[in-house]
Amino acid sequence: MNDRPVPIRAVIFDLGHTVWDFAPREDAYRLNILRMHERLLAWDGGDVPAPKLLGDILGKAIARWMSVWDSDVLEQATSDVLVSEALADAGLSPPPDVISDITAILFGREVDMPVVAPDTIATFDAFHSDGIAMGCVSNTILLEEGITDALMRLGLLRYFRSVVASSSMGYKKPHASLFQRALDELDIQAEEALFVGDRIVDDVSGAQAVGMRAVLTHQFRQEPLDGANVEPNAVIGRLAELPAAIAAIESGASYP
Repeated sequence: MNDRPVPIRAVIFDLGHTVWDFAPREDAYRLNILRMHERLLAWDGGDVPAPKLLGDILGKAIARWMSVWDSDVLEQATSDVLVSEALADAGLSPPPDVISDITAILFGREVDMPVVAPDTIATFDAFHSDGIAMGCVSNTILLEEGITDALMRLGLLRYFRSVVASSSMGYKKPHASLFQRALDELDIQAEEALFVGDRIVDDVSGAQAVGMRAVLTHQFRQEPLDGANVEPNAVIGRLAELPAAIAAIESGASYP
């Protein structure tokens, strides 16, 4: 009888602080606020605040959302709701087409261009050559088209057969629906998939709850395991260690 673990046929990644880190670009954010301001002026449906005030109002709306984000609430309203709330704070109630346009301006493209380590790309190349399917699941207010745009600009889109963003799902990780959608799009069973992320609850616990194995990465964030009720299948220092960690998991050994 063979008691060895099921071989891993797919790897699904978190993005921020797992696949990439961020290089903040304040100039790009300001440009988006100016584009938002111009779109509201073109609508001509009320007194539009100056760009700086619009930016301040949006920042406060995002801060409110972030306070909920850091709570245990898993429901996530879509990004156009955030835009509507922010504009309501400014005394504006644009029609749906204007809301849609502004949402695309603000969240249709990653403002802070991600930074990816060369050995991460080499790891993706190795998985691709070995026929390992890959996908990503991200908690974000960025639209899925924005995630796809960032992946494309980084030269990573060709690796990912599934791109799942919480902004379009109505929930954020660790809700099972995000992991299940990635599995469905990759046409893979949970026991054949491995999830890699930097957060113990959102990534490791969420993936394991649907039957996946999960690896915690400390490449950009070092979330401690002390006192955690969750045990990753492996802990790695950077994504370049992932092939060795998978080999250990598949053999039933521990890593590191």
